[in-house]
Amino acid sequence: MRVFIGLLTLTLLLVGCTKEEDGEITKEDFASVYGGKPFVGTAKGIQFQDGAEYYTWNGEGRLALIETTADSVSIVFMADFASEGEINFKVRGKFEGGRFHMETEDPQIFFRVADEKISGNLDNAAQDMSFEGTMKQEKVNMVMEVLFKEENGPFAKGSSLKLSFDASRQVTGDDEDGEGCKMRLVPIWGPNGMTMGMVPDC
Repeated sequence: MRVFIGLLTLTLLLVGCTKEEDGEITKEDFASVYGGKPFVGTAKGIQFQDGAEYYTWNGEGRLALIETTADSVSIVFMADFASEGEINFKVRGKFEGGRFHMETEDPQIFFRVADEKISGNLDNAAQDMSFEGTMKQEKVNMVMEVLFKEENGPFAKGSSLKLSFDASRQVTGDDEDGEGCKMRLVPIWGPNGMTMGMVPDC
C-alpha cells in the first residue's frame, strides 16, 4: 500500500542565537554570496520501510535566504510534491564571512555551511536527522536523511526518509533579494513540537 505525503507537512525549524539589529553586509558575507535570487530545481523523497524502498516522490526543489540581519540569516529548503504535499526545512543561524552555523549546547544538534560544504545533525527522542551536501553561489545539492524513532504521519516507527535537493540559479548584478518572495504561513515542526512559521513562496 502506497502512502501519500499529503498526510504530512514536515517543516523543521532550528534556531540559533542571533542579533536582531540590522547592519552592513559586505560582498564577502555568506548572506551576500548566497542571498538574492532563489535556487530552483528538483527534489526527490524516498521512504524506506523494513530496509527496502517503499515509496518515492518527485517534485520541485527550492532554496532561499530570508530574514537577514547584520550577522544572522535563515536558510529555507522547500520540496513541493504538488497534490501529494510538501516538505520544508528552515534553519536560522549566524554567519561569519562566508560561513554559516547553527550551534547548540548539545554537540549532536548543529547545521553548518563551511568551505562550500553542508553538514548537520539533529538527534532527539523522535528522530535522528543528518544533512550533507555542497552549496556554491550558483548551485546547491543537499541530502537530508531522517530516521523516525516514533510514528509520524505516514512514517512508521523505524522507517526512514531520504530527501535530496538539486537546485541552481544564474547570478547577475540585477538579482532581486530573496526577501521579495511572497511569504506564506505553514506548520513548523521543530525539536520542541509544532508551531506556525513563514516560508517564502518564490
